[in-house]
Amino acid sequence: MSNERVAQLRRVSFCTHLPDHVVQALAMIAQPRSYPAGVVIVLAGELPQAMYTIVAGRVKLTRIAPNGREQIVNVMGAGQHCNAVPIFDEGACPVNVEAITDVDLLVLPIDQMRRLVAEHPPLALALLREFAGRLRHMVNLIDNIALHSVQGRLAKLLLDRATASEQGALMAPLTQAEMAAMIGTVREMVSRTLHQFEVQGLIRIERGAIAICDREGLAACAEA
Repeated sequence: MSNERVAQLRRVSFCTHLPDHVVQALAMIAQPRSYPAGVVIVLAGELPQAMYTIVAGRVKLTRIAPNGREQIVNVMGAGQHCNAVPIFDEGACPVNVEAITDVDLLVLPIDQMRRLVAEHPPLALALLREFAGRLRHMVNLIDNIALHSVQGRLAKLLLDRATASEQGALMAPLTQAEMAAMIGTVREMVSRTLHQFEVQGLIRIERGAIAICDREGLAACAEA
């Protein structure tokens, strides 16, 4: 077990406050692996092999409708993790995991993770705390798609990501196509809406980065 492996795990969200001996136990089972951009790492519905923590790069979590339409559930980057649900419910993988960029991962085999969760209650509580946050995210996603306009959904996405970033969360950058998939619309609508927000002075776009200029105004749009 290397100090580098422990340091990599310490940067993962659920490991931040774990006791040293628990992180060391995770490091003992962690297996480094790399994937090129475009590779599907996990298929929704398949039997789970592992949980994954992201060391470098970005992945997207998706579900695909029978007509081929993609719904992005989340985009994740370094310091985040995916495919933890099967540790607890012993079911199939709930989402597809696809590499957006070249990615470096730590692979945590599912059977060994179940053993560690049973042996170390702080690990179980840390993962459950993350589940609670993701459940809130999913409830908000359903609310946004069902009850708000595209403009409102996009405004809320921008505000939520800005707030999370200010609170220290690691937020992977999004393309307009990824934003569209996350809020249930198409890229052209996102492009037009971002332009409208910029003309109204709500945001500023520089080199692809979006800065919020009028938080109250954007919040008003989020209620639309």
